[in-house]
Amino acid sequence: MAPKNPNGIATVALLGLGEAGTAIAHGLAEHWRGDDPARRILSVDIAQNDNVRGPAMTERAREIGVEIEPRYTPALAAADIVISVVTGVEARNAAASAIEHLQPGAIYLDVNTLTGKQTADIAKMVDATGVDYVDIAAMGGFSTYGFKAPFVLSGPAAERAASWMRPLGFDVSVMSDRAGDASAVKIIRSIMVKGLEALGVECLVAAHRAGLTDEVLACFADIDDRTFAGMVTSLTASHTNHAKRRMEEVDKVMENLAELGMEPIMSASTRRSHARTVDADIAFADGVNPSFEDAVKLLSEKVVKGLSS
Repeated sequence: MAPKNPNGIATVALLGLGEAGTAIAHGLAEHWRGDDPARRILSVDIAQNDNVRGPAMTERAREIGVEIEPRYTPALAAADIVISVVTGVEARNAAASAIEHLQPGAIYLDVNTLTGKQTADIAKMVDATGVDYVDIAAMGGFSTYGFKAPFVLSGPAAERAASWMRPLGFDVSVMSDRAGDASAVKIIRSIMVKGLEALGVECLVAAHRAGLTDEVLACFADIDDRTFAGMVTSLTASHTNHAKRRMEEVDKVMENLAELGMEPIMSASTRRSHARTVDADIAFADGVNPSFEDAVKLLSEKVVKGLSS
């Protein structure tokens, strides 16, 4: 659909003015609005009425020059672009509330963390009103990158959105024309990233208690040479043949954690995962590791069972 405003983007609305919304608002104020009085930044955040968070939020909006409301109002009809940065739990409600006021041709950028299917369902709802939905996955923290957090976009209108964002300094790349793809990649990536966070806590607390934090961190240097993706794919491929030996090493890990007075939450789960592979008896008799692609297929078919198994 053609852009709602054929003369360019005049009004941008932010749904949510928390950490992400504030970072994006700062970027828009500096690199898009500037001193142009014809360009407006609106915001809706239902937490503005909160006695604790509300006053600080209102003050932030005033400092940046954002017109903020605590509810979804007809003022959103002026928005050419809407950027939703609420929470995954509130993402669908935010979209449903906003599209009651948006005009056909507006672009709806959904930056919330959702599953691919959840995102595709919201996209269907939004697109049915004539508003163009774009799935956006933020691949970095706003506290670190500000509004320049790496964004991956998907959906039929993704390239149109990217063409507006790039000149403003947003770090964007387009993955596909299917809404849900960007969100799916991010949420699957989170299996690794959030798991590493939990493993980091268990590993480095143990290192601290042993008085060996610097030494443990130094021994990860080999990963820099292999690249992180290289290490993960190598471990996955070799897991098919070496799960038993590695499981036995995890037994010693758990003994060590017990000696340090720690509950082995992550290590116990690691052992359970390795034991599942051992029980599946998929190790190759010749001891040769399969390719990464063959290993993932084998693990999917023979080891990682469905929820009903």
